[in-house]
Amino acid sequence: MLRAVDLATGLVFRAYYDAAVEHVARTYIPTIAALCREAAMLVAVDPGLVDWSAVAFVQDSGYVPPRRSGEVRWNVLVDPSRHLGPVGERDLYQTLPHEQVHAIQSTLGSEPPRWFAEGMAEWAGLHVTQRRAPVLAQERRTELRNAYESLSEPLNLSGWGGVTVKREAILRQVTPEQRARMETDPSYSPPGPFRFGSGDMISDESNALARYGASLALFEMLEKTAGLDRMRAWFRAVWQVDRRLNTEELLSRAYEHTGVDLQPWFRR
Repeated sequence: MLRAVDLATGLVFRAYYDAAVEHVARTYIPTIAALCREAAMLVAVDPGLVDWSAVAFVQDSGYVPPRRSGEVRWNVLVDPSRHLGPVGERDLYQTLPHEQVHAIQSTLGSEPPRWFAEGMAEWAGLHVTQRRAPVLAQERRTELRNAYESLSEPLNLSGWGGVTVKREAILRQVTPEQRARMETDPSYSPPGPFRFGSGDMISDESNALARYGASLALFEMLEKTAGLDRMRAWFRAVWQVDRRLNTEELLSRAYEHTGVDLQPWFRR
C-alpha cells in the first residue's frame, strides 16, 4: 500500500498493489492525483479536504480487496502483460472520475437527490475522462443520450432513488380486517405504528440508464446556458448547507446562482 500525497494541493489517497503490478501502480498514481484535482476543481471543492476513495491495482477482475473500516476502494484491472488493457483503461479513466465525485459528495456530508448526485458525477467525471480518453467519454455520452431520448414515458427525476416501504411489510403487521380493507380500498392507509427493517424498503431504480442520461443532459445544458463559473457558485451554495437538500431547494438555489429555471426538467 502506498499513501500518495499531492504536495501542491494536500490531496491524499491510498493505492494498493502487490509486487507483480507495483510498476503499473506507481506509473499511474500521478494520473489518479490529477483526475481527483480536476474533479474537485469542476465542482468547486478544495481537493485537500476530500476523503478520496482508494484505488487497488489488481490482475483478477473478480478480486475484492480487504478494506479498512469504512474505506471505499475501486479496482483498476491490470492485464496479464502488466499493462492497462481496455478494461483497465475504462476503470481508470471513466469509472474512477465518476466515483471520486461521489467521494466528494460523501466527504461534504451531502445527501442530495439521486438526479443531482449522479448528474454531477456523470457531468464532472466525463469532463475529466474527455481529456485523456475522449473515445470512452463519447461512448458513454452516446449511451446515455440514446437511453434518455428513446424513452417515451415520464422519467420522474425527483423520484429517482426515493425509498418506499414494500406493501407486504405493512400487510404482515395489520389485522385481517385491515388487510381486507386495503385490498378493496386503495386509498385506505391503516394506522400504525409499524416497524420496518432494511429489507422492507425499496428504492425506485426504474429507467435508471435514461435517468442517468437525463441528469447528465440537465448539467450539460446548465453549463452551456449559464457557464462554469455560475455552476460552481451553485455547487458552493450546496456544499455550505449542513443538511439534506430536496429537489425544490436545489432548483431554487440553481436559479439564484445561475439564472436558469430547471423546473421544466421535472415535468418530463
